[in-house]
Amino acid sequence: MKTRVYSSVLTAAALLAVWLCPPASAGGAGTTAANFLKIPVAAIPSALGEAYTAMVGPDSILYNPAGLGLLSYSAFSGAHNQYIDGITQEYLALAWRFPFGTVGAAFTTLSSGNIDAYDENDMPVGKISTGHQLTVLSYAQSWPHFRKDAGKLDPMLITPNWTRIEPVADYRPKSYRFSAGASVKKISEKLAGESSSSYAFDAGLTLILPQHFHLGVSALNFGGGEKFVEEAYGLPSSLRFGLAKDFHTINDIMIFTVASDMVKYSDRAYLSSTGLEVDIMKMFQLRLGYKTQKDSGSRVCGGFGLNFDRLADKNSFLHGARVDYSYLDYGALGTTNRLGVQFIW
Repeated sequence: MKTRVYSSVLTAAALLAVWLCPPASAGGAGTTAANFLKIPVAAIPSALGEAYTAMVGPDSILYNPAGLGLLSYSAFSGAHNQYIDGITQEYLALAWRFPFGTVGAAFTTLSSGNIDAYDENDMPVGKISTGHQLTVLSYAQSWPHFRKDAGKLDPMLITPNWTRIEPVADYRPKSYRFSAGASVKKISEKLAGESSSSYAFDAGLTLILPQHFHLGVSALNFGGGEKFVEEAYGLPSSLRFGLAKDFHTINDIMIFTVASDMVKYSDRAYLSSTGLEVDIMKMFQLRLGYKTQKDSGSRVCGGFGLNFDRLADKNSFLHGARVDYSYLDYGALGTTNRLGVQFIW
């Protein structure tokens, strides 16, 4: 019976490797565990091809925790990912701004649903399932920072889509903004009757230069590994470098934001990603992303967003709400859809 259980676990692992792990050329396929960490889940970054290392928002907790330190307001982000072949993924993130910095937390869970299990003789032995969870705690701070500016937009940053957050009227430092952040993660996975967990760490830096020019660098998923049955593997650590800039038309009728990342995974060659967002009157956003990866399916992704913050009362607790959608095509494996929401206060 134990042999059957091990066979079921290995069968599930093989299926997940096919579904979740694209071909690798650096360290080779199968050289890392917890590859669900590579799946883009947040709606806005996934629509931009994950070119988000230099961007600022609650979803920065997934790509560069330093971005949280540049938020002057608190925010919530959530998303549902309808992934391949019945796999589903949920995501929640919270960034709370305090005078001493920004504290962030995130939780993602991925479930495979029922998978047919077979023994060593290829005989069916029933159904098994898998589960994957990620919990993140982050802290970030920016310099220089002024407590009286809390809750107001920083004029040096790329202009967000929100309209109920007023900009700082008396802005003092005009030359730069610098932010540093770090995260601790707990990663847990279950395959049939086997389970494993580990801890990892993220760290990042973001530099803001005049004219809304963002530079970001981060190191993700370092310092951990997982062991299933007899095999132990490290996590898919990565190094990311990104830049971003926005361009405004007259009266901000349209705002174009361009972001680009260079990414090196521990089990892949270098890849680059580029994203473009077109904001129309701070109400409607169109997004397009492109990756140079050699994975199965299209390298192009996209999505759109709707901003409802004009419906919020200026004196209400919530200053903004939005809904976002992203679409990713994995070729013969199928298409994936993400629906996300954000709130700020």
